[in-house]
Amino acid sequence: MIASGDGPDRRGEVRSVARALDILSAFSSAHPRLTLSELAEAVGLPRPSVRRLAVTLIERGFLRQDPDGAYLLGVRLLELGSQVSESSAITHRAGAAADELSRVTGETVLIAEVDWDSLSLLIIGKRRPVQPPPAETSPVGRRYPLTSGCIGKAVLSGLTPEGAATVVPKLRLTPRTAATIVDPARLAADVAASRDRGYAIQSGEFLVGMAGAAVPVHVSGRVVGALAVLGTAQRYPSPALHRTGRLVRSVLAQHRLAQHQLAQHQLAPHRPV
Repeated sequence: MIASGDGPDRRGEVRSVARALDILSAFSSAHPRLTLSELAEAVGLPRPSVRRLAVTLIERGFLRQDPDGAYLLGVRLLELGSQVSESSAITHRAGAAADELSRVTGETVLIAEVDWDSLSLLIIGKRRPVQPPPAETSPVGRRYPLTSGCIGKAVLSGLTPEGAATVVPKLRLTPRTAATIVDPARLAADVAASRDRGYAIQSGEFLVGMAGAAVPVHVSGRVVGALAVLGTAQRYPSPALHRTGRLVRSVLAQHRLAQHQLAQHQLAPHRPV
């Protein structure tokens, strides 16, 4: 028998499960540690209720507790997160290409998945550079609003012109740096240019001193994200950015063709010897 308060509500949610997920969702890069009072305030629940849920989450590895009593996310989430990355469609499509680009360039390589419902990007894969950059670039698991930058422009360029024209006006183009594109008309023009050449580039739009090139990734004809190479702006002036964009486009296309040929071979009937 389900205890009172734990039954499904009219949306089909199981309340205790929803509350546990609310607790996990209260943590962020800005708030990696939360006291019991802060956690209770964040999820809108009494402290005793949060404490009971937290005990279960700690036992299952989804939360940790420091000696001072503060709560942190547990390592079980890290284990599950790696499974999400490895099993995702975009990792299957772009993972081998990311490995090759990492070997060839020695730079940071990112795989980002787009969520069209929330108009956001989730960093789902990362290949680290030979020489660490001066600033940390987009850790795995970080979510960003879809905006200016080579990854954002790449996924938008993967849409049809009509599709991009529908999405761009919905974006909140807040400045991250002095070079961030905040004018929808200018972003739309940059997206169109990216579509024409097959890759997007940026220098300092997302992070000061960093530049990059990215290509949209399609699965079953739908844009699911982008593959990007990032490096310092000093190493990547405009000509180098365009060369890198062409490289990313070429490597991704080669691996896509290889995957298609392998699939066709596996589907073909085998004649007996």
